[in-house]
Amino acid sequence: MARAPLLLPALAFAGAIAAEAHGLAALVYVVALGLAALVCTGALGTVSYDRARLAAAFALAGLVVAAWRGHPPMLTEESRTARFAGTVVGDVRADESGAAFEFAFERGIVVRAHVRDDAIVPGERVVVRGRLVPFDEARNPGEPSRRAIALGEGLAGQLAGDRIIARAPPDPRDVRMWAARARAVLSARLRTALSEPEATVVAGALWGERGTLPRELRDDFQATGTVHVLVTAGLHLGVIAWLVLELLKLARIPRAAAALSAIPCVVAYAWLSGAHLPSQRAAVMVSVALLARALGARPMSWNALALAALVVAALWPASVTTVSFALSFSCVGAIFLFAGPLQRALDRWELPKKVHEALALTIATQIGVWPLSAATFGLVAPYAVVANAIVVPATAAGMIAGIAALALAPIPVLGRAAATLTTWDVDAILRVVGAIAAQPGARVWVAPPPAAAIVVYDTVAIAAAWYLRRNARITVALLALASAGVLATTLRPPDGKLTITMLDVGQGDGIVVRTPRGHVILIDSGGRLERGPAADGRSPAELVGERVVLAYLKREGVRRVDLVVNSHPHGDHVGGFAPVVRALRVDAIADSGQQYGGRAFNDGMREAALHHVPVHVARCGDRWATEDGVTLSVLSPCGALIADGKNDVNENSVIVMLAYREFRMLFMGDAGFQAERRLLDSGADLRAAVLKVGHHGSAYSSAPGFVAAVRPRYAVISVGRHNLFGHPAPTTLATLRSTGATAFRTDLCGAIVVEAAADVRTTTAFPC
Repeated sequence: MARAPLLLPALAFAGAIAAEAHGLAALVYVVALGLAALVCTGALGTVSYDRARLAAAFALAGLVVAAWRGHPPMLTEESRTARFAGTVVGDVRADESGAAFEFAFERGIVVRAHVRDDAIVPGERVVVRGRLVPFDEARNPGEPSRRAIALGEGLAGQLAGDRIIARAPPDPRDVRMWAARARAVLSARLRTALSEPEATVVAGALWGERGTLPRELRDDFQATGTVHVLVTAGLHLGVIAWLVLELLKLARIPRAAAALSAIPCVVAYAWLSGAHLPSQRAAVMVSVALLARALGARPMSWNALALAALVVAALWPASVTTVSFALSFSCVGAIFLFAGPLQRALDRWELPKKVHEALALTIATQIGVWPLSAATFGLVAPYAVVANAIVVPATAAGMIAGIAALALAPIPVLGRAAATLTTWDVDAILRVVGAIAAQPGARVWVAPPPAAAIVVYDTVAIAAAWYLRRNARITVALLALASAGVLATTLRPPDGKLTITMLDVGQGDGIVVRTPRGHVILIDSGGRLERGPAADGRSPAELVGERVVLAYLKREGVRRVDLVVNSHPHGDHVGGFAPVVRALRVDAIADSGQQYGGRAFNDGMREAALHHVPVHVARCGDRWATEDGVTLSVLSPCGALIADGKNDVNENSVIVMLAYREFRMLFMGDAGFQAERRLLDSGADLRAAVLKVGHHGSAYSSAPGFVAAVRPRYAVISVGRHNLFGHPAPTTLATLRSTGATAFRTDLCGAIVVEAAADVRTTTAFPC
């Protein structure tokens, strides 16, 4: 501790900010005052006296900073549709609904805007017709809070834009858009020299651009644990510092002057890349290292890391509680703890020194970040050490070649040569990443480990680092035990209850049934109406299914789905069909048998054929059962399909009754009056404790006679906020109330969970 006097103050400062964010400010005050009392009474020794006083002072300073700047203004209520004027201050990225960008109002707040016009440039001043909407807390179980993420990014809310109604060119005097404009210019120049996907990979390495990277490549980088090379951080700023120092060395600039001259270059590069948290932390650390180099001191130290934490926490206190903050500092801390001893241990092998350095750095990094990565991405990358040992040095070389390609672009021969070298380097990276990602077991999906497990792991890892210099076997044993403990917390064993989770997928249906012994039935898989392709050519419905339904299944540790029921082929019900079949083992599919031209449905059918998943056309009388007593019976369609109106696809929905002991739940898909009348005429027993209301509660479903025959205690409605159809209809809600049913809606309640054990219990993501 004496060799790193800033470490304790940094921990106290950042810890106090984190505690205040979680409502524990009073506890910090009590601890700080207790330390002060011990100091005053002389109960602590001289050294402990100084440390305690310093820790108490920085903890109190952290509380002051958190109270002053830790709660940036955020929207709390939705606005009416109106006109909003402002400036595009961030990068513009195409998405499934048009374009997304950071939008600054004149009064200073910044929101994330979405508009249907994708011909927007950074710095442009526009007037958008739309509605201001607060960021959500988590709307589904285990889902990250979008509000907390936005708080860490400095965003006050989102502007759900309809269209741009006025625009003006960028104001060159507005410094807020300089970095984004510079990135746009460099990106355009880069794409004249390089083809895709090489241009996007180089842009990601140079300034963090990843928006146009194909999904398959993103998945491969994530599966190999190398996605960090596309986020501007320590590696990238270190390359820039080295490059500047080498150029100044060639110019015969003295060492001290060169190091001091490199500091503004590093800071400018961090600003150019967007000044995100990893680049902020890296800029402080690299600047401190350069200053130490100028003074002849040790360049990288715990003090540098502590100073970086103090600066970042002081500049943006809200970032302290973000995953990015934890990942950044865990990574560097692990390097400090493990890299040196590991390199000395690897020196026994007859390999080049650079190989030892690369292996030591990658092993140390993975020790520090894999539990946090598993919690963030739900993925463990077993081959990350090998992939990083190859990809990280290659990325550094690619950055230098890419900078040369940009700088030499006006000189045809030299520019073309630099572009060719860059292409060769990036192609090698892509081949390595693709080959490693294709290995068996490259993607190990896990449920996110809890924060407590990660804290315990980090504590054990610190103890293991202390033993590394004394007994490597003890270190390996401790790390193995800690890793096994983290992985054990990712298991989700059956809890002996029947659980039905209606996910909030917006204007669609996505329902996950888990039986007492862990069987999984998926009744529809989320999505949205398919109105045009997404930014990467996929169905927008599939993006919703992947982001919500598939993500939930992975968070819950689901690897196998016993049965997927497609009530009907509309995109708002089958958005997750293809993603689920592609990512998980699916035993069988029950389908309505209707022909439909929607992309999400047909993509799913192609994936089912590719993975040899049997597709069964469901008709009344069909029945599926599990050995733990859960049955799923098809009540409709029966006989000939309805074919006399524009709602035929909805009316022919697969309607199923789920039964377990005395509990029954009726799932209506998008069926309406015609299907309900057929059910009543069939004489089927429709009584159920819970009714999944048909067609999102439209005015053409849930007739009084039908609801009276079901006699539900609870009615659950999956419906999107501000949907264009007016769902659920007031008449439907009145019908449900008249029969005594308690109605729950995903637009108001978020996800709705029904548990059936000794009794029926419902819980929701939000009070409603």
